[in-house]
Amino acid sequence: MRFNLIIISVLLILSSTISTANPGGKGDDVRSRDCAGSCHSAPSTNGQSSATLALEFPDQVYAGLLFDMTSSVGNVEVSSNNMVGYNILINSDGAKDLPSNDGWEIITDPNGGKNNYVEIVDSFSPFNTVNRTWTLRAPSSVGTYQMYLAVQHGTPEGEVSMTGISSAFAVEVIEVPEDLPRLSPDWQPPNSRQIGESTTIKLETLFAETVSVELKNGGQITNLQVTNGEFTIPASVNEGVVEWRVIMEGEGPTQTSPWFRLTASAPGWEIDETNLYIQGAALLLLCLGLVLSFRTSTVSYLKEYSDNPLSQKSDSNGPPIPEGGIPEGWTEEQWAYYGQEHLDSLEGGTNQ
Repeated sequence: MRFNLIIISVLLILSSTISTANPGGKGDDVRSRDCAGSCHSAPSTNGQSSATLALEFPDQVYAGLLFDMTSSVGNVEVSSNNMVGYNILINSDGAKDLPSNDGWEIITDPNGGKNNYVEIVDSFSPFNTVNRTWTLRAPSSVGTYQMYLAVQHGTPEGEVSMTGISSAFAVEVIEVPEDLPRLSPDWQPPNSRQIGESTTIKLETLFAETVSVELKNGGQITNLQVTNGEFTIPASVNEGVVEWRVIMEGEGPTQTSPWFRLTASAPGWEIDETNLYIQGAALLLLCLGLVLSFRTSTVSYLKEYSDNPLSQKSDSNGPPIPEGGIPEGWTEEQWAYYGQEHLDSLEGGTNQ
């Protein structure tokens, strides 16, 4: 029984550890470029990527407002997992290069998160360019900023980590016209939901007299009803992404928001909390098994000791001490153990 408990505990601990593993890359994150090739192999094996890299921005990027940016990666050969890590940066130094250091805010990355580093799996090849869209909020201060796209990936032969970074792309951030219809600076769209859940969104706008919302699902675009700035995106029946945008009209020029992406996914484990429960139960079972093992061993040892003739002698006080006292040189403990044998030997000698 105790052996089974120990085995179950070990299996639980191993399973909870394996479930949090992230094979094939390091996972999306807010990440500086200083990890370089270590995300894929030893830094000493890094190579220079041949990928062509580009970032595309709208003609007008307004301070503090949302916009879409497109990242492009082409002319690249990758490992068998068809993965490339995209890294959006503000310098090529490998330090203090996060977009947030210049006031950029990533609202939605290509994978539906809010990270400046994402791992993209696609049909990368020397003959194919892979584009991905990011939704960003521009810095609140006007001026000229620099943005870079860095990549890291494997090779068809494996064992080599390829890294590369683009040249600087200049982005001019301009002042917002006073009467420009727009979304409020602090408003943010939701990025994710579960399958089967409809999503109600409350818009917050400035200088917008009329607001309409378009929903794009695949290649089809439909209009959603907006009431008091609120609308609902119907529930999704499958995993995937729907896109929607806001068209705002007022005294200033009509403005159209970026295409916001809403990712639907199946309910999954709450990894941290679940692992905590699993590991707690595993440790409890392991401790219980060890306690039972120790207790059984102790009982077995005491039983063996009590069955030993020598131990039985030690439990008694031995024969009565003779009137003349115990033999010279003996201790009381020796008399308790061997006194009866001594008396028996004397009696045997007398009878002979």
